[in-house]
Amino acid sequence: MNYLTQYQSFANKYELNEAIASHLNDHRHQLNDTDLNVLTMLSRYAVKYPGVAHLKVGTIAKALHKSDRTVRRSVEKLERLHIVKRQAFSREKTGGQGANLYIFLPYKQPDLTETKVEQVAKTEQSHQPIHTYVEEPIIPITLYTRFKDLIKSYSGDNNEILASKLYGIYRVHTTRLMKFDVHADKGELLKTIAIQAIRVLFQATKRKNIRNLIGYYDGIFRELTDKALFAEAFMDYDAPVEVKIP
Repeated sequence: MNYLTQYQSFANKYELNEAIASHLNDHRHQLNDTDLNVLTMLSRYAVKYPGVAHLKVGTIAKALHKSDRTVRRSVEKLERLHIVKRQAFSREKTGGQGANLYIFLPYKQPDLTETKVEQVAKTEQSHQPIHTYVEEPIIPITLYTRFKDLIKSYSGDNNEILASKLYGIYRVHTTRLMKFDVHADKGELLKTIAIQAIRVLFQATKRKNIRNLIGYYDGIFRELTDKALFAEAFMDYDAPVEVKIP
């Protein structure tokens, strides 16, 4: 039995993907590009033993072209947001301090009732009304329409809510990736991957029951993107486990 088995926090990679997608949905605006890149790299190494990655800070820093200090700051933020936790690890043979284990935490639904009570209390104290303005996202009609049409062709329903959420997953990942010069010309490739991920998703639903379509799609999109963009980038580092889409 591998030593990481006792630390894994999920039964399988699909539960891990669901948790990561939910964490991102809640905290995406609190994470900068470096935070997201650290999270992405940790998640790639947390597949074989779902939920736990064993990496040196230096390995992460070298792969992302960042300093050790910058990586540690991102990890600390992920801990504060209860996305991951660090676990000190010592080598049994030498007794020396090894690389930390990074354990992904299950997603917990926020207590909305408590949040509303706190908001009311703050409003009463300040005597100032709280105004919330929600800016509607600008969605490119062509690609979004393809999302809706493809979903309808598989499910038979005009499920705009599902289409919007899947498109949101696509936007989160591509917006981050396209900020890097090395991926600046990959827009069309990422659109193709997004469409292919929908096909893979609905093909999978024919073979088994999928509880969280959004989390499953997120996992498929990330895996296809890894194969298309990152296969060569990580060859010089500790090799992550190759994940096969079911």
